[in-house]
Order: sequence, then C-alpha cells, then structure tokens
Amino acid sequence: MHVIHPVWERILSESQIGLEKLGRRIRRDLEMLQYPPADWVIPRQTNDGQPVLDVAVIGGGMCGLVATFALLRAGISNIRTFDSNEEGREGPWPKYARMETLRSPKTLAGPALGLPSLTFQAWYEAQWGRDGWAELGRIPTQTWMDYLIWYREVLSLKIENRTSVEQIEVADHGFNIRIKYGVIEEEIPVRKIILATGREGMAEPRIPSPLQDAFGPQCQHSSEDINFDGLHGKEVAIIGISASAIDNAATALEAGASMVHILARAPAVPRVNKMKSTVYSGFTNGFPRLSLAERMDLLSYVFKYRVAPPQNSVQRVWKHKNVKLHLDAELTEVKKEKRKLLLLTRHHRIKVDHVILGTGFKINVNAPRVLKPFSDEIKTFRDTKSLADNKTFGELLDFPDLGSDFELQEKVLGKSPYLKNLHEFTFAATVSHGNVSGDIPAISDGADRLVKGITASIFQEDFPKHLSNLYSYEEPELHGDEIPENKRWWPEL
Repeated sequence: MHVIHPVWERILSESQIGLEKLGRRIRRDLEMLQYPPADWVIPRQTNDGQPVLDVAVIGGGMCGLVATFALLRAGISNIRTFDSNEEGREGPWPKYARMETLRSPKTLAGPALGLPSLTFQAWYEAQWGRDGWAELGRIPTQTWMDYLIWYREVLSLKIENRTSVEQIEVADHGFNIRIKYGVIEEEIPVRKIILATGREGMAEPRIPSPLQDAFGPQCQHSSEDINFDGLHGKEVAIIGISASAIDNAATALEAGASMVHILARAPAVPRVNKMKSTVYSGFTNGFPRLSLAERMDLLSYVFKYRVAPPQNSVQRVWKHKNVKLHLDAELTEVKKEKRKLLLLTRHHRIKVDHVILGTGFKINVNAPRVLKPFSDEIKTFRDTKSLADNKTFGELLDFPDLGSDFELQEKVLGKSPYLKNLHEFTFAATVSHGNVSGDIPAISDGADRLVKGITASIFQEDFPKHLSNLYSYEEPELHGDEIPENKRWWPEL
C-alpha cells in the first residue's frame, strides 16, 4: 500500500484548502457581478418545432473555455460546447506541446476575462503562496494544463468530452450539426457556431515538397503522436528551427536518439521574437482598424524576420553533445536508401532513420472536414483583387478574411449568407484580428470581442421581437396608491 509522506500530505491538504477558499472568492465575485445573468435571447424553433441551440462551441481547449464563459457572462446560456478529447486532454498542452515551460510570461492574465481571482497567479498562489509565486520562473506546461482544468471546474463549464462534430449542414434556422459520442449520434439544430478548434483547426501540416512522398511512419509532423521511445539509438533529423522544432529535438535527445540533426533554411539562428513587443492594449484593439495593406505589411515583416526559439528550449537541446545544427539547409531532394532517408541540401548529405517536421501549420480553409461542403465559398485574402498577385504576402493570403465578429465572409456577396453565423476563433483569425484567438496574452480581449459581436448580431436579428417586448412591457413602478389625491395615472389604473 502506498503511503504519502506526512510533509507531502500537509502540503496537499493546504493546497486543497487554498483552492477551496479561492473558489469561494470567485463565486462571490461573480455573484456581485450578477453572474449568471438572465438569458435574454428569444428562443427559436425549427420549422417542425424543435428547439434551436443558440450557440455551439466546437473545441474545449483554452479558446473554447474562455468563449464559453464569455457567452454565459453575456446572458447567452442556451449553448453546448463539444471536444473530441478525453477530459483533461483538450488542446495541445498534453499532446504535442513538447516544451518544458510556456513561452508566455507567468504574469499574463490569460483567459481570466478581467477577474483577478481567475488568473493563473491567483490559482498558483492559492496553493504555493506568494513565496512560491516569486520563486516560479516560466510556467511548466503540465502546470498550465492543470490550471485550465481548474478554470473549467471552478466556473462549472459544461464541456461534452469525447464528442466529435461530424457534420455541419446549412438549414433555415442556421445549421444542423451531427455529433457523435461513441456509437451514439445526435443531430442538433443550432443558430451560430464558434470554431475554437486550435492552431490546426483551419490548417494543415506544412510539408516541404521534397518530403511529400516520404511523409508517413518514417517522416512525421511535430503535431502527430510520435513514439519517441522508438527513436532510442536512432539518427533523427528535425526540419526547422521554430519553437516546436527545438522542443521536438530536445524530446528526441532525451529519449536516447544517437544523433539529432537540426536542418534550418535560415542562414542564421534568429534571436528576437518581434511579436513580443505587441502585447499592449493599443495594438490589440487597434490592429483590426489598420488598413489591409498595413496589416499585411506588419505580419509579413514579422513572419519573414522569423521568431527566435525560447532560450530555455535551446539550452535544453544543447546540453547534449550529440546534436548538430545545419544552417542554410533547405531540402532539395530526399531519397530512400534501404531503411534510411537521405536528405540532400545544397551543402549537405545527411542520412537518418527518422524525420520530424517542426515546420508548423499552413492555413487552408479547405482543411476542416466539417467545412468542406461550403469551403469554396469562404472568402480569403487571396480573393481580394489588389492582393491576388502579390508575391510578398505569401501564405498570409490564404487566411480567411473575417468580419468584425470573427465571422466567415462570402466570396461572392449574397451567395452564402449563412457564413456570417460561423465564427472562426483560432489562429486563422490573425490577419483579420491580430493575435487574440490562439495564444495566451490577449485571449480575453479576443473572447470579449467575439462574444460582444455575437451578442449584438443576435439582438439585431431579433430586434422586431425585442421591440414588441418593449412595447408590451407594463410592470409598474407605481401602483396608484402612492399619491392619495392623484387620480391621473398612465397607464390608467
């Protein structure tokens, strides 16, 4: 029988007491903010009388959680949130986020939506005190996942896990979505949909053309479930020098790879993260108001400048001796030689057992399976005539051109009006809205902007009914006996 040491038992007990106290404080704060407010949305039914869900949130990771909470705070409670993963396995953190610690500073408010008690700092201090907080450097990745699990629990957010959205079908009331839980399937009428499906949600792995034919068990993307134990004693090539590339190199080395080659197209290792300078309210709120040319120029500069991998990740790799960096090493050809892959660049011939692509994702509106029936109707920046032939902006042109509420827009005006009810709350919103729907720093700003837009949209659509309710509202403030001598009242008694 496993016995917990008395010291650890005391620490765990104090930690639990701290979290329970914090939970009570959050519930009291929310109560004083009149949460949850009454649901003001006018119920809708299908033509055959079925109730229509107001909003379906697809994805229960960080973006899905904060969007769900923001909807509830706005008085929209006829919602459901779905995630295909097991509970506690949502988002990239427990899967392909192989860094030891987060890149973001520990002090960021993240998904707290303006509530100090809901921040990571409040959660951490409740368990380990202010001294523990002061001693904490970067946030360990699993610790961040533990915080998100607590965030969901303390707010009583209902996420339907192991439930996949199999199909989205256009309907008079908005959409019919088909969900699947095990062998059970259900069709749900829904008015609006928030796609909170992560960085890969509207994207596909970026695979260098020389590796297209080799892509498979021997050549995997960093977002895949990689058997690192199987790389023990093997020679491994990592393609790229991004954060994910370096983290996967470290994981391979720690698993016992005999040699790890890091191949980077760049002629030098980048040292600066330009986007780190944009974490302030002026940029967050002002970016969507910039002209399209200004937004494109800014983002293309940042992407071409390249983002430095985190210092601790780089140190994690180069504490090993069996790693070699190859710069100016863009792949020109890949050959299969017996059980190995021969990687050729202008300057290198490298033979390896396994290749891992740390090349990130390429935005593609055709990638999500559930959007395929109407993906050709979604407007991207490539559909803007003034940009269509612009070579400078490259892959940025493939991003969806979203409206002010993160809604998808029509390629041909008037052909696909239902697209306005699909809201893309993922990294794919970056060109339209800035970095407010994928990473930690401005996620609350993004969720606030998203839900304010959805709230206004729903109100406008139902305005005639709201106006009718205003006309018929007659709950009296005065009952007619407050001024004894007065006989004139409106409405009449």
